[in-house]
Amino acid sequence: MTNILIRTIDWLFQLASLLIVARVFVSWIFPGREPNPISDFIYRTTEPILAPIRHHVTRLMGYKMPLDISPMVAILLLLATRYFLVSFIDALI
Repeated sequence: MTNILIRTIDWLFQLASLLIVARVFVSWIFPGREPNPISDFIYRTTEPILAPIRHHVTRLMGYKMPLDISPMVAILLLLATRYFLVSFIDALI
């Protein structure tokens, strides 16, 4: 049971990280293009993660940066959260 739970958590965090990377590539390859169903899905699923981080990074820096570093911060936070969550579940069992 624990193995299935840990694998599911790992899979979900990897999926979130991949969607964030996909969003970065979509914004670089197709800047300002008409949205399509795939890019809409990517933006809708990653914006709840990236918007609060972008807000806090902008507030901490005191100005809007020319390069959005929120995807890098989000991936680092996802990796740290995944590590602590898996370690916590593993320690319980």
